[in-house]
Amino acid sequence: MSSAAAPNVPRSGDRAFVGQPKPRNPTKIGLGSVVLAHEGPDEGWWEAEVIGINGRVFSLRWRDYPTQPTILRKATELALLPPGEA
Repeated sequence: MSSAAAPNVPRSGDRAFVGQPKPRNPTKIGLGSVVLAHEGPDEGWWEAEVIGINGRVFSLRWRDYPTQPTILRKATELALLPPGEA
């Protein structure tokens, strides 16, 4: 087994999930957070769960399509869910 961290496994110093699954501040996005992401510039925004962090890049799984391939997005390419009940 290599000593290098896998690309979707957080390393020391990376952000980790700190409590709320629906963060209200982008700096609180971490493992287990549910955020909004888009497939492309002409597509809508969909709920996705953060399943890994590699530096500034988040590995995401579509909430409603978990068998689809993992997607990678920077924090600046994500949006927060609106406040209120899910």
